[in-house]
Amino acid sequence: MALSTSEFRGRFGFGAMRLPMVGGEPDYELCNQMFDRFLEAGLNYFDTAHVYLGGKSEVALRESLVKRHPRESFFLVDKLTHGTFKNPETIRRVFQEELDACGVEYFDLLLAHAVNSAHYEMYTRQGVFETAKEFVADGRARHFGISYHDGPELLERILTEHPEIEAVQLQINYEDWDSPSVRSREVYEVATAHGVPVIVMEPCKGGQLVNLPEVAQRALDAAPNPEGLSNAGFALRFCATQPNVAMVLSGMNNMDQVEDNLHAMAGDPAPLTAEQLQALRDVHEAFASLGMIPCTACHYCTNGCPRHIMIPELFADLNTKRVFGGWNPGWYFNNVHTVGGHAKPSECIKCGKCERECPQGLPIRQLLTEVAAEFE
Repeated sequence: MALSTSEFRGRFGFGAMRLPMVGGEPDYELCNQMFDRFLEAGLNYFDTAHVYLGGKSEVALRESLVKRHPRESFFLVDKLTHGTFKNPETIRRVFQEELDACGVEYFDLLLAHAVNSAHYEMYTRQGVFETAKEFVADGRARHFGISYHDGPELLERILTEHPEIEAVQLQINYEDWDSPSVRSREVYEVATAHGVPVIVMEPCKGGQLVNLPEVAQRALDAAPNPEGLSNAGFALRFCATQPNVAMVLSGMNNMDQVEDNLHAMAGDPAPLTAEQLQALRDVHEAFASLGMIPCTACHYCTNGCPRHIMIPELFADLNTKRVFGGWNPGWYFNNVHTVGGHAKPSECIKCGKCERECPQGLPIRQLLTEVAAEFE
């Protein structure tokens, strides 16, 4: 049976990657309060993975959710993560460990975790997709999908080769929407064209759209805001405004975040207005004024590059790092933009072909040394 959005309530989900911890253990009392409040608001979607919080995210869900609420009252998502298995036999073992850790007999949705070009080939060799079909057939996973971190071309291939995929979890936020690095809009459009519902992760870009630089904050403050949305509320609503977004996740770790997010997303969240969307574009322009490389991602520079360096994507990684900091740009640098035959910026042979093709006249070779200095 295909995944239907009627199987979960609302369009807002609780991401369990950043749960509150005390002394290296989940703060169960606070988790109880947060999960109860979330359920009381009429929502029921919870997302975890075996590797979150060193395996303690699943345990927190077992103790604070599963043991305290009827199984039919929540929609639970878990993931098969690369590096935790090698073949179908070990996949089956890890999957059962996940069920046991969560204290449930089935997951409502199982995702192949963090799929990119390298992981897709690995998952294919290891039999992840075929083994997941077994779990769906025997009822231990009611639905199957992927979480995805790569470009639209690969997603097109995956969804064509695996029509059994029922949902795609994508990194979407208003800053990454037209990013040449993450390419959120493009991958969203591929999923939409295939009729596959989208689940949003990182709507606040790991919290970086919550605490904005002053120039960006002024742009957002100029937006009409009759509901009193916070910075996080605007980011969440942007994602919910996209028609094919079935679910928006937020990794909350205190009650203030829960209440603020519920204010923006409980019930049927209204789409942002044209004026509010323009304000988010103004925020994006404000970021562009903060010393970011003015690359337009035309990709002329990559045509004929002997090392197949993903130049625009690497520049986008550096821009994101300079403005936001955090782990996210480094993850994309190491796991998406310097794998699959694409050389690292330090491996540039300085031939100059890229600079001769660049319409912006950028000193690409020098800029690549700055990328290398930041990430290598």
